[in-house]
Amino acid sequence: MGFWLLLGVAWLCVFLPAGVVAQDVSGNFVTECRDRYFWMSTNGRFAGGSFRFDVIDGNGIHPLNDSYAATCGFTYSFNLPGDLIFRASFLACHVQSMNDVSYVLQYRFVRMDSLGRETVYPFSLSCSTESPWNPREVVCEENYMEVSVRKNVPVIAQEGLAKEDWEAALSIAQEAVMSVWQVVFHQTGMPPKTMNAADARTEGYFINSTTSRVLFRSPYGMAKSEVVMVAGIPVEAIRATVFYKQRWMLLLVDTSAACAKNPSVFDGTYLSWVTPRLLSPLVLHPTKFVDKQIKMGVEGRPLDEITATSRGYQLLVNSTAVKISIPFGAVGGYRKSHVIDNKYNQMYAIDLFLEHQWADDLWEVTQHRSFKPARSPYLPETPYVVNNTIPSEKGFTVTLGNFKPDVELKNLTINGVPLTLPEAQNRGVKISEVQHPNGTKDFVLKVPFNNPLVSAEYIGALIRRYTLNINYTLNIVPQNEPYFHPAAIVCDVKDVNLPDVKSFCTNRSVVFEVTPGNMDSSWELCIGSRPLPYTIAEPKITIELPLFSIGYIYEDISLRGLTVRVELNMRNVKTLQVEKQFVQRCPIPTRELLVCFPNGVVTVVAVTMEPIPVVEPSKTTLLDKTCKPKEFDSTRALFTFTVNTCGTRSKIVGNYLIYENEVVYTRALFPPNAPVITRDSEYRLTIRCRYPLNDTVKLLAERKAVPAPYTGKGFGSLEFNPYSQGSGGSKKFRDVLNLKARIARDVSYSQFYSTFPVSQSMLEPLFLEVELLHPQNLSDQLILQDCWATETPELDASPQWDLVTDSCLTSGDSYKTQFHPVSASALTKSPHHLQRLEVQARSAEDQVLWKQVYLHCLAVVCDSEKAVACNKTCITGVKRSARSVEQADSVKGYISAGPVQIVPEGGIAGVKAAGETPLAPYIPVLGVAVGVLLLAVVVFAAKAMRCWVSV
Repeated sequence: MGFWLLLGVAWLCVFLPAGVVAQDVSGNFVTECRDRYFWMSTNGRFAGGSFRFDVIDGNGIHPLNDSYAATCGFTYSFNLPGDLIFRASFLACHVQSMNDVSYVLQYRFVRMDSLGRETVYPFSLSCSTESPWNPREVVCEENYMEVSVRKNVPVIAQEGLAKEDWEAALSIAQEAVMSVWQVVFHQTGMPPKTMNAADARTEGYFINSTTSRVLFRSPYGMAKSEVVMVAGIPVEAIRATVFYKQRWMLLLVDTSAACAKNPSVFDGTYLSWVTPRLLSPLVLHPTKFVDKQIKMGVEGRPLDEITATSRGYQLLVNSTAVKISIPFGAVGGYRKSHVIDNKYNQMYAIDLFLEHQWADDLWEVTQHRSFKPARSPYLPETPYVVNNTIPSEKGFTVTLGNFKPDVELKNLTINGVPLTLPEAQNRGVKISEVQHPNGTKDFVLKVPFNNPLVSAEYIGALIRRYTLNINYTLNIVPQNEPYFHPAAIVCDVKDVNLPDVKSFCTNRSVVFEVTPGNMDSSWELCIGSRPLPYTIAEPKITIELPLFSIGYIYEDISLRGLTVRVELNMRNVKTLQVEKQFVQRCPIPTRELLVCFPNGVVTVVAVTMEPIPVVEPSKTTLLDKTCKPKEFDSTRALFTFTVNTCGTRSKIVGNYLIYENEVVYTRALFPPNAPVITRDSEYRLTIRCRYPLNDTVKLLAERKAVPAPYTGKGFGSLEFNPYSQGSGGSKKFRDVLNLKARIARDVSYSQFYSTFPVSQSMLEPLFLEVELLHPQNLSDQLILQDCWATETPELDASPQWDLVTDSCLTSGDSYKTQFHPVSASALTKSPHHLQRLEVQARSAEDQVLWKQVYLHCLAVVCDSEKAVACNKTCITGVKRSARSVEQADSVKGYISAGPVQIVPEGGIAGVKAAGETPLAPYIPVLGVAVGVLLLAVVVFAAKAMRCWVSV
């Protein structure tokens, strides 16, 4: 094959219109000489959306449109990658032929911009045939059928055509004019139609004669064509006889053509195309048919058997058909990406080529060539994400892959931070593209663990969990279809260094020195459970706690001194779990001391050496003479007692509950019957502990209704808010109700117990009131959906006794319940915000219940303007373990009251309610203790305890 590319610019300038600039074609186009046709390719983006081809010969410039191209033997189309492919037959119009060996084509590619301005790229191609012409050659192009036969043949014998075609063509030829090329069309069931070459050209057909060949070309779908079924396959055929008459010769040539028109088929694995092995009307006598050669190929070129097999191609031939099968994605084809509902899809396409040569009794060799584009449907394909992270490399390596060349990475979102590719690279993210031999590509991301974009979380055992949440934004070109693909990568690495802590005691404090680790932002430092307002920082931080500060734990109090312990906890800021604890114990010598503990225990060390003569410590007592020192020496005495023992008095002064006792010394008087003389000093030490009354913490909790009994673990949220009865700025909750529960002294609900536990007779009723605080709407109505009693404060404690179930009163064998209506009064301005319940024991037989009880209720709020919800007050016949969920969408909350200690009938005389006595079994932890010592001031308590001395 001979090939050369000529830029006939000087010759072509004659044909260029004014104002059009001829451009250099270097680098933008690829041209080749193929066997029997010219070939050119250019990038689709360069070609643009508006272009045309002009063919040039000695008669001028001939613009190509679709119909003219099909008639004249030109084909142009875009392949799947978007390249513009141009093919021109050696026998096409306006091609110069030199003895049917060398051919010259002059044309130009014209590109138009949006304003209609043209840019012209001229070409002059000269090519030669790679192999000699065969007696008959048929070409099935994408847009036309072409047949050429050798001219030096005798007059066709009768056997060369079907009998009726022969007789019709011969009679017409004998009567035809001399020296004019003409054609006779044959169609089933219709008389033959004859045309001269000029008329046939007008109809869209092309007839021509070269030095050695006669040519006939027909676009698909012409009026003289017909579709026939051959071996079950649709075939478009045109039966035409071309003849030329001179005085002494009649040249009658069969120029029939036939091409399979069936589309390709995809079975999920292979893309296949089938064509008949014997194409009628090209083969009249099948028994004389002999295959000479069958080759398959791609893009207009045949492949050798080794190459085709290595690619997985299959060429199957049987008695009736030839089948080409190509594996999906095989080399030689192209894949196209497409996004459907944000799912990545691929379509596979390949331009098949089939060359079939055979011999029969009429033709020595017939060469039949087919150009067949094959396309699969779009198939969903999930891209893969591969975690190639190696922890020792201290960074993530993530691969997103199996994309085709038409996919580009546009930007990223890493752990919620949107980044363009330049921004990602500026922030330490390395992005690379890896090409694979099969034409696919991967995108590889490398992100160091210490990059601020990476989320790091401590999960225990010195292991840090690095998390990389990536959202890839990709783009399919050239159609610019966005595609989003998420990926979550987690890597656990044992690389955590916890902070190091050293501690020591001084005469006035406990000191902790904290040296940072490598994950300090994950920790908060706490003294006990109280967080400190410090962050761990380089090079170290020092925390000093003065004696008796918040957080001191008093392990032992004796005359030898105090043994205190301070716990510095390092707590996870997310889980609040203590990861590491540092403990420092210190002995503290004491002389005078008063400790008022939050649980109502008082410890005092009294120094008795001040009076003269000195008082013996061993003979001191509290107001109750039976309460003697727990320890004593020559100068001091240590007492430990609870505020409800040893004669302790109580009173309320302002907002404080004050407990008072005395360390006294009983002097020996003489004579005993009328004592007037004593040698002992008078000694009296007053002890006071003050506890705030109104320092209350309101605990609000929301949880789903729990069937009883319930033993599983629960998860929820808890919120503490300071609450003042007179405050008008309290936060209103909608997710959790603000409720208050009280136990009234009698059925009037005018007086309520303020301190618990409450002790009362077994057969005396209990009066419970539940109030909705801070309602959002005046129309809100409080409903007690469920109430029950337990022996312990837990809501789901067992056993349980149902009092109200789904707004229905529930009575047991040993007790009964009833609601009390609430009427409007000065004290109850909004009665629909109150609910009152009475529980009355029937008898004293049930000893299990009547010991100590807590009352619990699940309350809901509905809008009284919505009558259906509020008027439904009772759902009967359902146990509490299967509570109705009809009001599941209502705002609800839990409330408890108690404990109430039940004593047998007649045993109440020696016991009074807590609200009527200065004694209490214990003080709630919510109280902050304040102690008064007469001789010294010592500060330490659960909350800023103040102590002082008075005489």
